[in-house]
Amino acid sequence: MKGTYILLLKLEESVALRYGKKTSHLEPGYYAYVGSAMGGFFKRIPRYFLGPKKKHWHIDYLLDHAQIAGLIMFSGRNIEEEISNVLSYHFEGIESFGASDLRVKTNLYRVDPDKLFSLLGGFRENRDTRRAQKHRGKQDQSG
Repeated sequence: MKGTYILLLKLEESVALRYGKKTSHLEPGYYAYVGSAMGGFFKRIPRYFLGPKKKHWHIDYLLDHAQIAGLIMFSGRNIEEEISNVLSYHFEGIESFGASDLRVKTNLYRVDPDKLFSLLGGFRENRDTRRAQKHRGKQDQSG
């Protein structure tokens, strides 16, 4: 199964996080990291819980300091950029983190978990509702 995911991370202490050529100062709190697993969730997600053998992505460096507090998966097509755009309107982004191949400035956001889950619930609900209404409309016309 492939798709897009969000890792909810909890950082207990401030950290000067070095990744690539950049350093960001992160304060304690919750962070949401948006990623995609188009090769499959079962290839990508376990590395976060088990620890990577070799650090490859920016998130690998953050996981040395933060604990995974939650995981949200959206199966199907890649909506990583779309989700990141939505989060950028509601939360503070950590510039240049994990989004080098996208048209967004970051894939890491400092979040309020309650607001995040509320926002994402509405995000999925709105998408499903729109699709269902179109479908019902077509049924009503034909029958």
